[in-house]
Amino acid sequence: MRQVWLGLATLTLTCARPGPLPLAHAEAPQGSAGSVRLSPAAPPKAAKLAPVPLTTGGPLAGFFHSLAELSQGKRQHHVHVLWLGDSHTNADFLSGAVRSALRDAFGDGGPGFVRIGTKPYRHEGMKLGRDGAWNIDPDPPARRSLQDDGVFGLSGTRAVPLADASWSAQAVARDAPADEPARFELSYNLPAGSSFLLELGTHKLRVDAKTAADVAASGIAHLTLTAPFKSQLRLGPERGAPRLFGVIVERTAKAGVVLDTLGIDGARLETPLAWNEAAFVDEVARRSPELFVVAFGTNEAFDAVKVDRYANHLRDLVGRLRAGAPHASCLVLGPTDAPLGDGSLPRVAEVTAVLQRAAAPLGCSFVSLQQLMGGEGSFAKGMRAKERLARPDKLHLTPKGYQELGAALSKQLLDAYSAGRADLP
Repeated sequence: MRQVWLGLATLTLTCARPGPLPLAHAEAPQGSAGSVRLSPAAPPKAAKLAPVPLTTGGPLAGFFHSLAELSQGKRQHHVHVLWLGDSHTNADFLSGAVRSALRDAFGDGGPGFVRIGTKPYRHEGMKLGRDGAWNIDPDPPARRSLQDDGVFGLSGTRAVPLADASWSAQAVARDAPADEPARFELSYNLPAGSSFLLELGTHKLRVDAKTAADVAASGIAHLTLTAPFKSQLRLGPERGAPRLFGVIVERTAKAGVVLDTLGIDGARLETPLAWNEAAFVDEVARRSPELFVVAFGTNEAFDAVKVDRYANHLRDLVGRLRAGAPHASCLVLGPTDAPLGDGSLPRVAEVTAVLQRAAAPLGCSFVSLQQLMGGEGSFAKGMRAKERLARPDKLHLTPKGYQELGAALSKQLLDAYSAGRADLP
C-alpha cells in the first residue's frame, strides 16, 4: 500500500524547534505488524466488531473490558479517554478520527473537555467563538518551568477575560434531538472579588464566590448545569479577573465513549510536569479515565538534549496520571516522522526508541506514529503526494493526513479489541 502524509491547511499550529539538529544516525524501531502504510484514497477499515473475550492480559485489558461492557449494554456510564499531547493533539484531527471511530463502534458520549479562551484551538465536536482580549497562562503555554501557583486545571491553561471579552461553545452533533439533555461542567477559579456571566439554555447566571459549586483543594471550582445538548454556552467577565479552565460537555441519554483532548502547541513531556502536581492529579481523578494516551515527542525530536532523559520524563508523567487514575490503561504514541531531504530526521527514531523501551515497564502499550505513517521518508512522500498529506512546514500533517493516520491507529485498536488481544503490535 502507498504511504500517507500530513499538514494543517485550516489551522496554523506551531511545534517549537529550539537548538541545533543532531544528525547522528539511529535505527528505527522494528515495525513488524505495527507498520501500517496508508493509502490516501482509501483509509483502512476496522474489522467487524464483536465482544471477544480477552485471550491474555495486557496494557489495554481494562479499557477493552469497559468497551465490551458498552457493546453488551452492561455499562451505565461513559468510557473516558484522556489524550495528552502537543500541536498534533491540539488540532484534534488525529485524535478526532479516533474519537469518531470509537463513537461509531461503541456510542457517542459527547465532546468531553473543551478548553476555554485559548487560540489557536480546535475541537471537532464543537463550534467555538472567542472575542476581545484574553490573558492566557502559563506564558507561553508550553513552558517547562513552574509559573505562579501552577494550578492550570485539567488541560494546562487558564484564561482570564479582559473587559468586553466573550467566549462561546456549541455542540455540532447532527444526530442529537433538539431537546436531548446534556451535562455541562464548568471549571474555574475566582480570586477575591471576581465574577463572570454565564448563559446556557434557560440559565443566565452571575457566577461568584456565593455560587453553589464543588470546590477542590486546589481552589478549582466545578459548576454543573443541565441543558439541551445543542445549547450555546456563552461566558463573559463581570468583575475582577476570573480564571477559566474549561467545560466538559457530555450526553446523558445513553452511555458511550468520551475522548478528552489536552493538546498544547509546542508541548513536550516536561510541560505537564511543570503544573501543580496535586491539582492536576485531582482533575484527572475527577475524569476517572479508562485509558490515557500520552502523545509527545515531535518537539523533543528537534531538541539538542540527550534522548535518554525522555524515559524519566515519561515515567514521571505516567506516574502522575496513574496517581489520578490508578486502574486506567495506558497508550504511548511515538512522534510522527520529520523530513530531512527525502529521508527522515534521525532523532525521530532515537526519541521513538527511548519511548518504546520506557513504555513497557510502565505497563503501557506503544505505537510508533512514524512507522504507522510508513516509516522513514514518509513525511517527505506526503508532501509530494497528489493530494497533499504533509505540510511544507515539515512538522504538521494536513487535515486529511491526520485523519488517515487516526484511521490507521483506530484500526489497530479495534482489530486488537476484536481479536481479544489487549496490546497493540
